[in-house]
Formats: sequence, structure tokens, C-alpha cells
Amino acid sequence: MVTATQSKEKFLDLSLGKTRFIEAGSGDPVILLHGMGMSNSANTFDTIIPGLAKSFHVLALDQLGFGKGTRDVKEGPTFELVLEHLREFMDTVGVRQANIAGHSMGGWMAAHFAYQSPDRVKKLAMLNAAGLNVQISPGVGGMTQVPPVEKIAGQVKHGLFDQASLTAEQIDHFAKMQHEMLSQPNGLNSLAGLLHIMQTPDLRARYMLHRRLAHIKVPSLVLWGTGDVMDPYPTWTQEYDKLHGDMSKSSKPWVIPGAKYVMVKTGHNTHWEMPEFTVNLLTDFFKGK
Repeated sequence: MVTATQSKEKFLDLSLGKTRFIEAGSGDPVILLHGMGMSNSANTFDTIIPGLAKSFHVLALDQLGFGKGTRDVKEGPTFELVLEHLREFMDTVGVRQANIAGHSMGGWMAAHFAYQSPDRVKKLAMLNAAGLNVQISPGVGGMTQVPPVEKIAGQVKHGLFDQASLTAEQIDHFAKMQHEMLSQPNGLNSLAGLLHIMQTPDLRARYMLHRRLAHIKVPSLVLWGTGDVMDPYPTWTQEYDKLHGDMSKSSKPWVIPGAKYVMVKTGHNTHWEMPEFTVNLLTDFFKGK
């Protein structure tokens, strides 16, 4: 896990509100974008930040409306505002171009960012990314009160493909972290704008990745788990199996040209279940190996 000597928690006042991020390491910048959920934040990457910080300048961001940042976003958050928030964050910290890795909804946003602003993205990594399933994943919204830490710990463990992949200490860490984020002012209501878009079929369709991925020009990596019952299961899995892993032969419109595709035996949180593998994969990819 990240320790105080390995990383620094920092805050910025941006035009869309207070923004928190976790910074560690030095070298080429790597921006990490977390997924959807009222309890989510930059801390979802606590398992891989120390490893990545050995080679990169890591910036794990609380996306707009999440974490310890402003949780009361006027007329938002929306896809447009989340992406604009990322651009302003990069401008403010002086990062013109970065490697970007996004998990779940973070992968969805990262792909939109690479599609819209390719000059700001050196390489793109989509980790268990959302944005391809027509229906919203179950359990994303609808929480009306903050559950106790013990219940959240049970949910964390239940979501693992290999329930022995996290220690009891690690499960407790993530449960307490999620409880803290849910307990932030307006923590249970801050994502109404995004949830409305994701839960409304015609609005959700506007932001799906199917028509965009084929036009992404930056070098890309796509990682997902066979035990992932959320996005992008089973969209990529069926195609990957049919082509025996050679996605370059795919004629699907949602395949990124020249991308590297990696399928592993995990659930939705590969960076929790296989942190060393994820760090090594991202390090090699971002370094061009």
C-alpha cells in the first residue's frame, strides 16, 4: 500500500472546485483515473502507485465529483465537465502530455480523452474499462446511506475473482477508504449528473465507445479479466476467444487499431488482484517494451 513516505496527498482549487490528487515518483507523467461509484477515489490505485512510482511521475486524480474533492458540482458532473476537469488539472500541474491509465469508468473517460485530445495523451491504458456495455453495471448507484465498514469489506471481498488475492488487512484498508469517501459532505448525492446520463438509454448511447475506439490514434493497451461481471465482459472476451487472442484480425468497429489486448483471470479489479502483474504490464507498455 502507499505510505506517507512514498506519496503526497495534494489539493488544488480549480474552476470546477477543489480537487485532490495523490502524487508519487518522478519521470514521465502517468495519470491514473479511477472508476465510477460514490465510494471511489484515487485511492483505488493504492496497490499499484508505489510500483509505478519507481519509474514514473504518478498523478492519481479524484475525478470531478468524487473522493475528497468538491462533491457538489453545479449542473454536473457530466462527461464534458469530467473531461474538462482533467484538461484543467493537467494544465495547472504543468503536464502537457501524459500516459493515461483508467480503470472501469476511468478507462471510459480516458478513451474519450484520447479521442478528443490525442495531443495530450502519450499512451492510453484501459483497465477493465467501461463504455461498451449498453446497460449500466448493477450496483453503481442507488445508495441512500453510508454502510458500516464491515459491510463494505464484505462487498470488497465478494467482488474478487480470487478471494485470497487480497489480505484481510488490504480488504480492511479499501473498506475504510471507501467508507471515508462515502462520508464526505454530499458524498451520496454528488454523482447524480453522471448517473442520470448512464441510466438513461438515449443519453448513455451518446457516450458509448463503439464508434470512437476505431479512431483512437495513440498507442493503446486494453486489459480485462475473464471473471469480470461488469464492463467490458463479455464484449471483448467473446471476440478474443473467437480470434484466439489475435485482435488484429477483428473487424469489429470497437477495436482500437494496433492496440495490445491482454486477458487475465481476475474480476473487475485486476489492479487489486494482480498488482505486480499490472505494474509490470503498464511499466513495459509505457516504456515501449
